[in-house]
Amino acid sequence: MWAIYAVVGRWQEDGFHNRSVPTFYLDENVQGIVSEEHAIEIATEVVNPFGDLECNITAVRVVTED
Repeated sequence: MWAIYAVVGRWQEDGFHNRSVPTFYLDENVQGIVSEEHAIEIATEVVNPFGDLECNITAVRVVTED
C-alpha cells in the first residue's frame, strides 16, 4: 500500500496558484506498483490526467498486516 501526498499548481495571470490534494492510497496489488517511482507515476496520472498542472508528489510505502 502506498500513501500519496500531492500538491498541484499552475501559473495564472496573477501568479502561481497551488492546492494540496487530499491524501489517498494506491494498492500495489491492484495497480501493479513495483517501486516508489512507479507509485508516483500512477499518482501523477490520477491527479493530473491532462498534464496541464505542475505536480509535487510523494509516495510513502505503508506496511499493513494481512
